[in-house]
Amino acid sequence: MSGAYLLLDSLQIQHLPTRLAQLAPGAPMHLLYLNTAYADLIDCSPILIPVVPDSDLARTFAMMWRGSAGLWLETDVDEYELLEHLRSLVHVQLDGGCSAFFRYVDPRIARLWLTGLMPVARDRVMGPIRCVQLPDTDGSELRITQQNPEQPSARYASTPWLQLSSEQLAHIVQAQREGFDDRLVEHALRYFPDCFEGLDEPARRQWAMACRRSAERQGFSAEDEVMCWVALYARLGEAFPDGPEHAVYRKRLKEPGLLPEQRLSNLLTELSQHPLNHKERME
Repeated sequence: MSGAYLLLDSLQIQHLPTRLAQLAPGAPMHLLYLNTAYADLIDCSPILIPVVPDSDLARTFAMMWRGSAGLWLETDVDEYELLEHLRSLVHVQLDGGCSAFFRYVDPRIARLWLTGLMPVARDRVMGPIRCVQLPDTDGSELRITQQNPEQPSARYASTPWLQLSSEQLAHIVQAQREGFDDRLVEHALRYFPDCFEGLDEPARRQWAMACRRSAERQGFSAEDEVMCWVALYARLGEAFPDGPEHAVYRKRLKEPGLLPEQRLSNLLTELSQHPLNHKERME
C-alpha cells in the first residue's frame, strides 16, 4: 500500500518540530541526519513525516512550504526503509573522489538534479520512492515518477554511493545561488523597501546578486552573514565598503583576531550610530 511523506527543511521553517506537532499530533518525526556523519547538525536536520492528503499538514505544505522548503514523496515501502534510502543521499562523491554534503531537500535543487538525469539513473536514485512531487519553474505541479519501479533501497554508508559530475554540481550550485538571491530580495523588500524603489523584478535580482557578492568579497558567505550584510549594503549604498565615506567601516573590517560574527556585530554597531542611509546622506 502506498503512503505519502513530507521531507521538510528545518533551515527554511522556523520551529519546525513544534509546528509539526501542532499540525499532525502524534505523527512520527524522523531526523534525516541522525546516525550519519552529519549528526552534529541535528538541530537543523530535515524531518521526514507521514502526511495525509487534504490534512492540515498537507494544506500548510501546499500554501507555505512547497516552493522552497521540502518535498512530497510517495512510496510503497515503510517509513524506515524510506528513511534509510533518504539518508544514503545526504552526501555525494564528486569528480576526483572527494565527498560533499548534499542538501537535496530544497525542491529547486531536487528539480534540477532529478530532471537532469537519464531515466535509468533517476530510477536508481529514487530507489523505493515511486513519485516526487514538487513545483515546476512556473509554479505548476511537477510529478517525477519512476519508469521502472523495481529498484533496490540504498543504506547510508560513510562512503557515498551517489555521484555528481562537475557539470551537475555547477548546475545545482547556480540554482542554490538563485534561490538565495530570491530570499535576499524578500528580506530587503521587508526591511529596506526604499532600495527597490522604481526597480523591476530583474533589477531587484541584480541588486541582490551584487549585495551577495559584496559580502563574499569581505569573507561573509554564509546565509546568515549575508542577511546581516544587507543592512549595511542597503543603508550605505552599492559602493560600500569602498566609498570615501566608509573609512571607519573598512577599519572595522580589518580589525585582527576577530571571528566573522564579531566583525559583523561591530559593523552593525557602527551603523546604528550613523543611522542615515546613503540616499539621505547625499541629499
